[in-house]
Amino acid sequence: MYAFPDWRAAPADDVPAALADWLGETGSLTERLVGLGRGFAVVVLAQHTAQAWPDECQALGLPANATVQLREVALTLDGVPYVFARSLCRQDSPVWTPVLARGSRSLGLTLFADSGMLRHPLQFITGQPAQLALLAQAQQACWPDLSGPLAARRSLFGAVNDALLVHEVFHPDLVTVSPP
Repeated sequence: MYAFPDWRAAPADDVPAALADWLGETGSLTERLVGLGRGFAVVVLAQHTAQAWPDECQALGLPANATVQLREVALTLDGVPYVFARSLCRQDSPVWTPVLARGSRSLGLTLFADSGMLRHPLQFITGQPAQLALLAQAQQACWPDLSGPLAARRSLFGAVNDALLVHEVFHPDLVTVSPP
């Protein structure tokens, strides 16, 4: 059975401050990661049409079980994945389908290049991968040996009737590679 994540307006109180800072980043996550001076890369894990999860359909204003364009990637530093990203849009979106079909180029470079891009407020979850599909997907794809909770955020970009939904799950060790 699918459990709806309890998306919140702020990171949970038990998220370490350094990780909450990453979660709350309102600028380009790509630019911030590149700014660390480590070997940044985008590794495509999946890119295809898929059935959206119930909360994704709700966020995008789609009917239950809608088919969407989906792209999942790992954002890596020196070959180590620190962020799992899951981005999706309507299957027939004339705006976002070509944006998702970008291979290993970062979405952030496109999303934040347009100063007029509408970004809806960030939402946050924290939990055990065994409890939430997004966190389980991230753990399976990037960190199969990781135990413990994961923190994630999501945001809609663009118009409500044709938006791109971007989820990002953060490895807790990201704070060890970033300056204080």
